[in-house]
Amino acid sequence: MARAAEVSGTEAGGAFAPFRLPRFRRVWLGAVLFALGFWMERLAVGWFVLDLTGSVLLAALSLGIRAIPNLVLGPIGGAVSDRLPRGRVLTATALVRACAVALMALVVIVDVATVPLLLALVLVTSSTLAFHITSLQALQAEIAGTARLGNAISLTTFGERAVGAVGALGGGALIGWLGPEPAFLAAALSLACAAAVFAGLRQQAPSETARPPLFREVLDGLRLLARTPAVRLLLGMMIAVEILGISFASMLPAVAERVLEVGPERLGVLTAGVAAGAMVGTALLVFTIGRLPHGPLLVAVFVTFGLLVVLLGNSTVFWLSVAATAGIGASAAMVDALQWIMLQLNVRAEERGRVLGGWHFAIGWGWLGPLTLGTVAEATSVPLALTLNGTLLVIVAVVALAASATLRDRRR
Repeated sequence: MARAAEVSGTEAGGAFAPFRLPRFRRVWLGAVLFALGFWMERLAVGWFVLDLTGSVLLAALSLGIRAIPNLVLGPIGGAVSDRLPRGRVLTATALVRACAVALMALVVIVDVATVPLLLALVLVTSSTLAFHITSLQALQAEIAGTARLGNAISLTTFGERAVGAVGALGGGALIGWLGPEPAFLAAALSLACAAAVFAGLRQQAPSETARPPLFREVLDGLRLLARTPAVRLLLGMMIAVEILGISFASMLPAVAERVLEVGPERLGVLTAGVAAGAMVGTALLVFTIGRLPHGPLLVAVFVTFGLLVVLLGNSTVFWLSVAATAGIGASAAMVDALQWIMLQLNVRAEERGRVLGGWHFAIGWGWLGPLTLGTVAEATSVPLALTLNGTLLVIVAVVALAASATLRDRRR
């Protein structure tokens, strides 16, 4: 009865209708605190590795390896999300990540085998996302219902990206003033607070129906991805945007140091531009997601993403580069939110976690992006590497639109 009441409450209308639900407000707050820790940690790791080693490839790798655990853990995380209380999964992931980030601060302080240990801890923190995001997005569908799924996801994504600007600016200022250790500790504190918020989330009563073993649900999830054409298309596009588009983030330290010739404070501004742009992009989704056709919108965002990556690679004017990162941030946030929405709308309610696990499997291929981007940048230049990636992303979008009737469908 509680779930039915929540769903009917969101059907009252309005872009902010999910906020009327107490469980959604708590989920939203926990997600925002988790995101704050995520952004600060990512900024601190990328800058520290580049500053210590002077290697663009290693700095790119410090971000690129974050995608690798999703190849294995994505389908598992999806199956876990469909069988365990999602609030408990979110609490556990936030706690594990908080502990790992606190250890990053210790590694930097001790200064022994620093880069290898940091990269090992990056693998730990990135392993939490396969469980965190599948549970977070499916829980929002559970709370808000299908009718307001787009609004709920857009509102949460907006909050996550908005606080990312604070994390990027604060992290950059802390690194420039006191070094990376305080940035890592602040990130760990934010993640611990997220765990406390999720721990207070009222849980749905577990189903009394006997479930098959976990490995069978993982296999069922993989079969779901293979047999659903719309899901296959969306995940294929996600693999492309991860390799060619999202990998831009691995180049931001190199863009700051080698193209724009600025320090960590200005890197913080560039990264904050990504978060600020993401706020704008997700705000647009909050108000338009129920009015615009999803397929054509997704293609338009892909094309914009690619063009802005080219601009970032060729700009030598700092504030133009900030504008480019803002546009890229808007595009990246909109791609993620549209994928989460469209994937869940193409499967049954009991399969939401597993289809989102497929999304994690897709982004698991993203490690190829920073690896190839860093290699090309080392062999040629940062501008040429970003120009190549952006151009290829535009080509992928045009080919996908031409080949798929689903993306040309103007019905929502």
